[in-house]
Amino acid sequence: MATAWTPNGDGAARIIQMIAEYLDPRANQREMLGRLEQCAGFPDFNNYLAHVLTSDEDAGRREDVRQSAGLLLKNNLKTSWTTTMSEEYRTYVRETLLRALGHPSRLIRGTCGTCVAVIVRCGGVENWGDLWPTLVRAVEAGDENSRDGALGALYKACEEVNGRLDVKVPGLPDSPAGMVIPRLFALFSSPAAKVRQQAVGVVNMIAPCWPENHYALLDSYLQGLFSLANDPDNDVRRLVCSGLVMLIHICPEKLAPNLREIIVYMLERQDDEDKDVAMESCEFWGAFCEAELGDDYVQILREFTPRLIPVLLTNMAYTEDDEEVISAEDDEVNVGREDRDQDIKPTFRDTKDKGSQGEGEDDGQDDSDDFVWNLRKSSANGLDILSNVFGDELLPLLLPVVEQRLRESRWEIRESAILALGAVAEGCSGGLLQYLPMLINFLLPMLDDARPLVRSTTCWTLSRFSRWTLQCARPSNDPNAMPQQQGMEQLNTLTTALCKRCLDHNKHVQAAACGAIATLLAEGQDTLAPWTETIVQTLTQALATYQRKNMRNLYDALTMLAENIGPSIEDARYAGAILPGMLQKWENANKVDPELYHLLECLTAIIVGLGQASAEFSSGIFAKCISALTYQLQQRTAVQRGEMPAEEYAIDIVICTLDLLSGLCEGMGQAIEPLVAQSPIRDILIASCMDESPGVRRSAFALVGDLTRSSTAHLTPSLQQLMELIVAQLQPAMVISMNMSVCNNASWAAGEIAIRTSSDVLRPFVAPLAQCLVQILDMRMVNRALGENAAISLGRLSMTCPEELQGGLAHFITSWCSALRRLRDGVEKEHGFMGLCKLIQMNPSGATSGLSAFVEAVASWRQCRNNELVATMGQLVRGFKDHVGTDQWAMVVRDLEPGVMRKLAEQYGV
Repeated sequence: MATAWTPNGDGAARIIQMIAEYLDPRANQREMLGRLEQCAGFPDFNNYLAHVLTSDEDAGRREDVRQSAGLLLKNNLKTSWTTTMSEEYRTYVRETLLRALGHPSRLIRGTCGTCVAVIVRCGGVENWGDLWPTLVRAVEAGDENSRDGALGALYKACEEVNGRLDVKVPGLPDSPAGMVIPRLFALFSSPAAKVRQQAVGVVNMIAPCWPENHYALLDSYLQGLFSLANDPDNDVRRLVCSGLVMLIHICPEKLAPNLREIIVYMLERQDDEDKDVAMESCEFWGAFCEAELGDDYVQILREFTPRLIPVLLTNMAYTEDDEEVISAEDDEVNVGREDRDQDIKPTFRDTKDKGSQGEGEDDGQDDSDDFVWNLRKSSANGLDILSNVFGDELLPLLLPVVEQRLRESRWEIRESAILALGAVAEGCSGGLLQYLPMLINFLLPMLDDARPLVRSTTCWTLSRFSRWTLQCARPSNDPNAMPQQQGMEQLNTLTTALCKRCLDHNKHVQAAACGAIATLLAEGQDTLAPWTETIVQTLTQALATYQRKNMRNLYDALTMLAENIGPSIEDARYAGAILPGMLQKWENANKVDPELYHLLECLTAIIVGLGQASAEFSSGIFAKCISALTYQLQQRTAVQRGEMPAEEYAIDIVICTLDLLSGLCEGMGQAIEPLVAQSPIRDILIASCMDESPGVRRSAFALVGDLTRSSTAHLTPSLQQLMELIVAQLQPAMVISMNMSVCNNASWAAGEIAIRTSSDVLRPFVAPLAQCLVQILDMRMVNRALGENAAISLGRLSMTCPEELQGGLAHFITSWCSALRRLRDGVEKEHGFMGLCKLIQMNPSGATSGLSAFVEAVASWRQCRNNELVATMGQLVRGFKDHVGTDQWAMVVRDLEPGVMRKLAEQYGV
């Protein structure tokens, strides 16, 4: 159906002119971009952009102008498709783009495909019913342009929705996946290599979400890949390897009958003339091991390990034209050359939650620097995974090859052998442990090798053995263990050598050595206390000499030092060594310098680790934090008034500075009180708790809790505003994914306020706050840490103001007990139970509806160190048993686990 909207010629001409001026390198591009962004306020601006992109009315219209119009359209659609665009305008854009997918210009049809993919992501696969039949017709068409445009749009749409095309679309007989897959199989035999590439690429994208009602088509997929196994086109062979890797993940049983042939094929592809094909085939070994196939299939792979191990080691060697080799050798020649902006990787921040953290949650943090996946890294990863499957039985195959390669004159071969030892350090630890002293003594001289990448890889490999090196330095009852004194000497040699490499003149070696020291600190903790001074001196010297790129590695090592080495760091000498250099860097940094984030995060960890030892510097740091936050909040006001661009308000710096203040509170304790008393911190806190950014609010509420711990009296004048903000943040509508850490910290802060505030002061806020906490406990699938913190805070409220809460006990005792049961033993769990017991003592009848949950919660303690609480819990359990009688008690405990009953009997005589 044709749409009513038509472009105004003058309007289109003005947009074309603005885009052309924007593309002119002599123009003020920021100004032109601003004018184009202003145009986005017109409801039909996207229609004009679609028209400029697709229309051939003006034969002289520049292709780069048309493509730029499409890229503007793509960016606008991301924000406006579901918010401000009317259905009439959406229909115009959809129809216009579909008509142009077969455009003669590959640039134009490719840009149209990009816009189509964005609409699929924003609007949903199921909400564009006309798209999928149109793409199917184009794929089947004889017109090369239409087929190319359709395949490109399909691939990009799969990228946008992670291949999830198995969706029911109103009016269509099959899902988009079911419609396109058979048509794509037909193109596997196309005479055009580009078409074969596109067809296999799209099916590979769909494969992880294969439609269940088309499971039989997996056989056709596999046969299609087999038919292309020896395709003359490199990209097709690469995609065949990728498809086979995908299949062993999603349906290994389909590969089982041909497993030997597939392994042989992948081994052959490891020597492929095209390195990308070799790299993709190398992914198969890790995928095979992770597929958790049966022992029979593992045995088949075991038969090929004598061929596979040497191939992996060969592919682990650098080549002279490797970018990393060129860069490292260039650093060796040009010592001290300034880092360029493009050398610095983007910044990613982790979240910091207070109170209960839940368990088993991975932060997902990737510590890699300049990470580019290649054949060398894939081969090393494959060897690592294989060693974890086959363990020490790989050593007879591996060690002779490693020994032979270590004798080679070419440094690249020797380096690959060192890398291999590091790759199998964990998987083959049992067999290698007996050779550990010999291995370390062999590797240590490699730290002085003339080639920088030999030195850097040796640092990494030594760090992979750090756990066992540290184990040898600790007391042991094992008669076969290395004598502790010998282990300490070995650890001393290793630590000293790695510290020396931290001060290497080559940046690549510096980074690897810093990473090795960080690993050693994380594994060793207070075992490394005797080397505190050595490590501090090394890292302080590096602080004065490192350039920007490696400064992040250094900050990571300093953070590990502060967080792990224990009380030995709490020394004013170390504060005097580390802090002046860091504070000078802060002083020299631009107010919105991205590197400032990492500096402040590291400084926070150091302040916490140093504790009272940082007292000499605390007032200066506190003042700088207040100054920085005051400045940033002024910037925020100016941005809100439209007086300056949004990027002038540096949200991440606000977050890091708030975290640093929390670190000061934690490190200095009540000694920070005079600094708080003389500052405008309450106003800063209130403004930050109201910030639009969840990250700022998260850190602000954490600081509310930390300041409550260290200087409660100075927050009291603003307590009403702070409690109102906490209650507002904990409303059910705010408990959503993007706010989860904010809610967690707000809940924790409420509990800290509750146990440090008198009942008279707290009383006005108890009812609304308790209502929020109970609603959180009643939520299904609530974030575990938030549920636990809510349970703790409800207990603390109940400790201080039980009269206000005891009447409603019956309504929330069951969900409260369920959350308390999951808590780890500790003071916070004690507070939760103390509040619970207090309410039960005041209102025993209110507990009867949740008696079974209460009994189970009481039995969740491994060891409660609060004897008074233990006695109270025992009295309540025994009292309830006596009160309800034998028959009713049997009903209460009938569904409890035997372990719960055994614990109740042992601890409470019930």
